[in-house]
Amino acid sequence: MTFQQLQYVLEVARCGSINKAAQGLFVSQSSISKLLKDLEEELGVTLFCRTNRGITVTDQGKEFIGYARILVEQKRRLEGLYSAKEETPSLHFSISSQHYPFAVDGFLRFLGDCNPPQYVLHMIETDMYQVIEDVYQSRSEIGVIFLSNLTETFIKKVLKSKGLVFHQLQSLLPHVYVGVQHPLAGRESVRLEEIETYPIVVFEQESGVGMDFSEEIALLDLRRTGRIIYIKDRSTFYNVVENTDAFSIGSGILPRRFSSDRVVSIPIAGEQDAMKLGWIAHQDKPVTREMTAFLHHMTEALNDALSPSEEMRQ
Repeated sequence: MTFQQLQYVLEVARCGSINKAAQGLFVSQSSISKLLKDLEEELGVTLFCRTNRGITVTDQGKEFIGYARILVEQKRRLEGLYSAKEETPSLHFSISSQHYPFAVDGFLRFLGDCNPPQYVLHMIETDMYQVIEDVYQSRSEIGVIFLSNLTETFIKKVLKSKGLVFHQLQSLLPHVYVGVQHPLAGRESVRLEEIETYPIVVFEQESGVGMDFSEEIALLDLRRTGRIIYIKDRSTFYNVVENTDAFSIGSGILPRRFSSDRVVSIPIAGEQDAMKLGWIAHQDKPVTREMTAFLHHMTEALNDALSPSEEMRQ
């Protein structure tokens, strides 16, 4: 076993892909594959499960990675202790989030506050299923998701099975997002039966993933709307909602620094199924200094986004 093998294992686990790890390490994919195979044969364990959808860490792999991180970090510290040239410390930190502008705002505040000389940071916007997988596979230290009354029991069971825990930040009543030219724009509230006649914009999920992992709070039976527009990113979301009569459902948060001034949010009348925004992390891993700093800035960004609209809070 070599430190090079340990570093390759850690990078593959972080990237979730041998190809991406090879690009980041500037080596060939075949070189990494061979080193991993040699290591697994030497140890008599399977560290990664290879499937058509990518690569995942096995239970044995998770245990191995925990020890590997300690060894690699101790090696780095030992080299720094006796190195003639003092090394500049590097920051490695990753966040995965559903498509929430306040999370991006918190990330930028975190970056502006810490700004070390060297760093490798990841701010990943993706669907809830992938956020959970990123944190579970240790590709991200923190994940930002939401729970609703309808999905909370199921999602918390999923989190528990993966050794993850949910920490709630805010509980918000659901709103609809529409363009300023939409027939319903300007209303103080809308009823579900009123919006069902319009197209709905939905963030697309991974194939085979259930609606419990949906980006939007599950208030509508999508089959009843008849017209569905699937999108992948927040920019497309704003463009579609701005320029059509389509709508979407969410928390109602529209921080102007990261959203369109041609999109408005309207409370859904009589709806009590709250959106519980929060973050997830491994329950058995300590909260690092970087995690604490990011959570502080993200909470601050969320509160700032809510301050003009206190009536949205539950």
